Amino acid sequence: MPRIEGSIEIKATKDRVWEVISDLDHEPDYWWGTKDVRNISKDGNTIDREITQNFRNHKISQKVILLPKDEIEISYLKGLTEGVKFLKLETIGENIQKVTAKWDVHYPGIYVLLSYFISRHVRKGTTEALVRIKRASEKTPDQS
Repeated sequence: MPRIEGSIEIKATKDRVWEVISDLDHEPDYWWGTKDVRNISKDGNTIDREITQNFRNHKISQKVILLPKDEIEISYLKGLTEGVKFLKLETIGENIQKVTAKWDVHYPGIYVLLSYFISRHVRKGTTEALVRIKRASEKTPDQS
């Protein structure tokens, strides 16, 4: 089962970084493997949704749990990817935050044969997504 981890330091307030990473409707802006997000239901900080991946328009059912200003847990329930991704937010200095993405996933069916290649792609996509999150978080709200 592939375990993938990446992290980045961001010069911004915790509130600003949380604002960016918890805006789940804009997830495709940062995580380019996600093409579309469709929220199905919300109960407090728990969201059931379906995402469409850019790879062959695969649909994945997810349950997202928001632990405000600390962590986002995204369970991949059914689809090309199954398992869990965590986005953890921690303060490491004055207006310096660290965002860590951790994946513990597997690829069911025929895709198990491609695990190495898919994991390599997810690792690269995670690194790039964290850079995009950093850029968005470090912008002041009035910057375009």
